[in-house]
Amino acid sequence: MRDRQARGKNPYKELETDDIRLGRGVKTEPFEDRERRGFALSVLDNPEQLMMYAQSMGDSVPGQRLRFMAMLCGFEEKKHGHGHGHGHAGKERDKGRR
Repeated sequence: MRDRQARGKNPYKELETDDIRLGRGVKTEPFEDRERRGFALSVLDNPEQLMMYAQSMGDSVPGQRLRFMAMLCGFEEKKHGHGHGHGHAGKERDKGRR
């Protein structure tokens, strides 16, 4: 009992019902998601870079801040084959001009 208590475990819990068992991996996020969130954090941390993305996408700074915040929180839809989504809004905007 003292052994479990010293390791920060519940001393009254049965040993057979432990949550951690051999062969069970800890759920981790994919590398791409971590990279995407790191990229979004670096853009949000640098105002000049945020303004650069806003200007290149033809969007406002608050609009791009919302986009990168969604990317940071994991709410962004993943677009395959578009990298970080550059140029996608411009293509949609050009469709309406034709």
